[in-house]
Amino acid sequence: MANKYYVVDRSLHWFAACLILFILMNMSAQIHTINYQIKGQILHRQDAIQTHALMALGVFVLILARFVWEKSFIAKLSRQSLHGKRHQFFVQSVHACFYLVLSGLVMTGLGMAVNAEVAIQLFGVQLSDVVNSDGQLYSKLLDVHLQLISILWWLIAFHFAGVIYARR
Repeated sequence: MANKYYVVDRSLHWFAACLILFILMNMSAQIHTINYQIKGQILHRQDAIQTHALMALGVFVLILARFVWEKSFIAKLSRQSLHGKRHQFFVQSVHACFYLVLSGLVMTGLGMAVNAEVAIQLFGVQLSDVVNSDGQLYSKLLDVHLQLISILWWLIAFHFAGVIYARR
């Protein structure tokens, strides 16, 4: 039977996973399927970016909490056994890539927010300076951000396949 440390660990994992999937699907829906003419293009874009940033901040907090929880209670957390050195390398590589890609998404997202052509505010703090925004930098960061999102989808697929493989 799972102990309370394991339940908290799994809960943090699944809350973060669900929020990541929601962010990936929600941002596309907000940009492409919601009629921006209702609010106007600028307000619609501000709302989409601010909502995305708040949810991303939630993912960051959940992942950080899970990382601290795991390091604090590593001895009390039961883990699935690894099947050899290659399996261990694969698991560690996928997890490291998850952390790297998510960190890259945070960095490029912040860079885009600072250089956005619309005013972006989070918790009353204005992140972007519309007058001094750099459209070229924003465009480059957006390209990297979208590439990282594609890599994240692949990592999710590898993770899912790895879990199925390990439980066979």
